[in-house]
Amino acid sequence: MLRFFYMLLIPVFLLSCAQSAENNDQSNEDKKKETDVEADIRASTRIEEGEQVPAFSFTTTEGENYSMEGLKGKVVLLNFFATWCPTCMDEMPALQKQVWEKHGENDQFMMVSIGREQNMQKMKEFRSKKGYDFHFAPDTGRVIYGKFAEKYIPRNVVVDPEGTIAYQNTGYDEQEFEQMLNVIARELE
Repeated sequence: MLRFFYMLLIPVFLLSCAQSAENNDQSNEDKKKETDVEADIRASTRIEEGEQVPAFSFTTTEGENYSMEGLKGKVVLLNFFATWCPTCMDEMPALQKQVWEKHGENDQFMMVSIGREQNMQKMKEFRSKKGYDFHFAPDTGRVIYGKFAEKYIPRNVVVDPEGTIAYQNTGYDEQEFEQMLNVIARELE
């Protein structure tokens, strides 16, 4: 009887080992894909922390005109997004609640979400429909976005009062978002 039990146990053990090896292969494949994406994000990024922010101007959905030169002296958060991007949509409420509601009244702070490949009408409708209070601006032809990267959104760039990029990240992750909040708070001190 004991011999029969062991004979049943051997295939179960072998199957378990095979499953474990398969899971390790899958885990290694996932890690490789993640590393490849991170490398692609770095390769597609055209400007680095510590560099001067490129010169550009934009018009918000409220009809206000701004330039990065004119915003010197302020901490600026540039959020690049698109209305069709699910990760961007996950991030928007956090931008409203954790950034805009905390710093929006501060004269030394400016935040704008720039709609990559979005026109003014689309930006106005989106802002109105979602009820966001912060600034939105269109970037129909990726003219602004193209100064920062080739691809990947959402993308956030924090510019310090001297016009230097103090922080940037791609994607939306609560830990990275918290890091961005800390940089904004530090720059506003």
